[in-house]
Amino acid sequence: MIDFNKTAPQTIFLTIVFLLCLQADSNAWDSDYFFHDFPVNEEVTDPADFMGFNPGEWHPGHLQVEMYLRELSETSPRVKRVEIGRSHQNRPMSVLIITSPENHERLEDLRQCRLAAIDPENYDCPEGAFNPLVLYQSYTSHGNEPSGTGAALLYGWYLAASQEAEVDRILDETVIILDACMNPDGYQRFVNWVNNKRSTGGNLVTDPNDDEFNEPWPRSRTNHYWFDLNRDWLPVQHPESVGKIRMFQSWKPNVLTDHHEMGSNSTYFFQPGIPSRTNPMTPEINQELTAALAEYHAKALDELSVPYYTRERFDDYYYGKGSTYPDIQGCVGILFEQASSRGHKRETIHGDLSFAETIRNQLATSLSTLRGSWDIREELKEYQTTFFREAFREAEARSSSGYLVSMDSDQYRRDQFVKMLLTQEIDVYENRDQGRVEYYIPLRQLRYNLVRTVFETVHEFPDSLFYDVSTWTMTLAYGIDAQEVSFSSRQAEQFEKLDYESFELGGTYEEFPKSKVAYVFRWSDFRTPGLVYHLLEKGVRAKAAFSPFSVETHRGLQTFQRGSILILPGAQETSGEKLHQKLDDLASERNIGLYAVTGGLTKGGPDLGSPTFRMLNPKSILMVTGNGVNANKAGEIWYYFDRHLGIPITKVSTDRINRVNLKDYDVIIVPTLGGSGVNSSQAEKLLEFVRAGNTLILEGNASRWAASQNISNVEVSSLPGRPDTVHNYAHLGNAYGALAVGGSILKAHADLTHPLLFGYENETLHIFKRKRWTLDMPDNNLAAPLYYDRESPLASGYLHERHVQEVKGQASVIAESNGRGHIIHLSDGPFFRGYWYGNAHLLSNAVFFGSMINRRGSL
Repeated sequence: MIDFNKTAPQTIFLTIVFLLCLQADSNAWDSDYFFHDFPVNEEVTDPADFMGFNPGEWHPGHLQVEMYLRELSETSPRVKRVEIGRSHQNRPMSVLIITSPENHERLEDLRQCRLAAIDPENYDCPEGAFNPLVLYQSYTSHGNEPSGTGAALLYGWYLAASQEAEVDRILDETVIILDACMNPDGYQRFVNWVNNKRSTGGNLVTDPNDDEFNEPWPRSRTNHYWFDLNRDWLPVQHPESVGKIRMFQSWKPNVLTDHHEMGSNSTYFFQPGIPSRTNPMTPEINQELTAALAEYHAKALDELSVPYYTRERFDDYYYGKGSTYPDIQGCVGILFEQASSRGHKRETIHGDLSFAETIRNQLATSLSTLRGSWDIREELKEYQTTFFREAFREAEARSSSGYLVSMDSDQYRRDQFVKMLLTQEIDVYENRDQGRVEYYIPLRQLRYNLVRTVFETVHEFPDSLFYDVSTWTMTLAYGIDAQEVSFSSRQAEQFEKLDYESFELGGTYEEFPKSKVAYVFRWSDFRTPGLVYHLLEKGVRAKAAFSPFSVETHRGLQTFQRGSILILPGAQETSGEKLHQKLDDLASERNIGLYAVTGGLTKGGPDLGSPTFRMLNPKSILMVTGNGVNANKAGEIWYYFDRHLGIPITKVSTDRINRVNLKDYDVIIVPTLGGSGVNSSQAEKLLEFVRAGNTLILEGNASRWAASQNISNVEVSSLPGRPDTVHNYAHLGNAYGALAVGGSILKAHADLTHPLLFGYENETLHIFKRKRWTLDMPDNNLAAPLYYDRESPLASGYLHERHVQEVKGQASVIAESNGRGHIIHLSDGPFFRGYWYGNAHLLSNAVFFGSMINRRGSL
């Protein structure tokens, strides 16, 4: 970890630079390119002096960005740097809080006064404080969209150094939260690439075919695990998201801006977006205020002769997106999209586009946001106050009082759900009476609308087109049963309010005594596969139950379902004491409850020595990555095994498959494919791998590819993508767009006796359907243990009626045998965006039980 107190800025990464300049070949820092002339506090170091390079010549590294944020904090009394977390690669994530020096002295009082304005029942405004205008201005959620970070640093310098009376006046009544780089790991990945490919001989290469503008797989849009962080504002599965959401919820800003980039041949976009595709839960006045601010952005860009557009392409529907997340919380969210230079200077249809120009434009709209918000500050404050007042009123008018969540079989999944709610500062109450754990989420709370979007399913839509998904019901994603209840105040008093800071995942671990007979634990726990993997790696012999059984344990008579893990002390090479210690160490790390069995004769089902218990073998897992593989889907699989289960998987890019000895592996996973990265010779090698007795797991459209390469006999269909009729040319795009499958939740029927469904307790699973392909139901129905409901498959979200009819009874999971091995087809990504906890077990089941499937029950 870098000690910022000991590291001199001049000695760090003198290979990279900062910000922008008038021309890439200029040798002078010309602030007039970005700003009008203004008086400057010379004690505040400008970016060029700090970096030692002309702004715009290079892309500054993330460490340089952090060092400059610290510099601003140390040289300006208007600026305070706050570290809000660390990325997956342990990079610091910081925001600048910018306001007047006097306001910094009473910052917490100002925050409390804001809360009192919207929730007077629970907060008081301290004497002498006031409710300031609060802006949260955020940049570079996608790592390869660096103009936002460049603009943020110039903007921060301007706010810190300007001695204009207007800036003083604004900062006296405004708090600005400046989030300069929301994706440190992806951003650094991009910086490394473009700086290493930059010409230094005085002439920048602008040809779009140059390597500089064409990143290798997985590119830098995503974070360390290849996730799109601009879809994680609501799920909050990553540390990069948690920090900013906690800051957002702490201050509840009036305006949030989200600066992005788009294709190089584009111009500039700012909201409002497509009017008909605004989420119905967003008040109309939100869009009116967005339009009022748009006047300021237009004027700023007109001054620069920059073309732009609004009300096209982008929408305001999915609340897990940065610019839409605020809209359900009394805040105005605004998306900015700048045409990308993809490097330092690039040819486009509008002429050469420099990195400097992209930063200048993002800076212009940062300043227009400040000035526009200042001018309509009273309207913004009134809107926020009214929004929450109406939310309280609507909650009180409902017949139900809240949601009750109860789930004992998988505390990790349950706790992850509660953690997500608490991260969003949703009020959650807990009751642990009589050995059951229940959670009550009241509707009458400040985040009433946020609660609704987490719990409710949706079936009515203002439009049939969506920029992103059409539904995201979190209870269905987590596989959690939530009941809408009407609690009296007395019933509610049985629950105790939880606190984010003190909430612990997993609860209390229960120790278990030594047994000479057996130890058993349930497969249903989310992290059990990780425990099994490490037990097998350490030489512990373990079996899986293929039939339910009941047996006396140290906690009384217990019934265990299929998939439960049995460990027989008499079958181990380790002594009883050492075995117990090993089990206790590994189980306590994951807080998984083990049961010490008191007798080998069961009270129901097979006895413990029965062949019904099948021996498990250690698994060595390889995942195909690289060109042709969908990086987001590969990232979901990697994240699941690595972060949640602690199971290592070997990642091998498509261009190296032929050079790897596949005999070293038991399982190969091929995620969704998006190109031609896997050729016929590699396919032949995978076919040999399967026929030799191993397991191949195909996710998404990898099944279609396998069928085309004669690896698989599965039949894959595409849902209709062509409209029956299009009445006129102008409606062509909309007609085809209505047939897209952007994201719906389907109800599926599960055969709980099948090894691929071990650990599940409910015959209904909810599948997230993202694309138009489906697996045809095989003649042997036993080969499809999970299929879409035959009557009413659509559980939530938009799906064209033709598609609803087509998916009925189609397979979501198919087990196939080939040679001595097995192929497992998972049509729909089981761990969608890292928060679909309810279906992630399908991956582990395929890994550990795929090779045990009876061939007569396979395709």
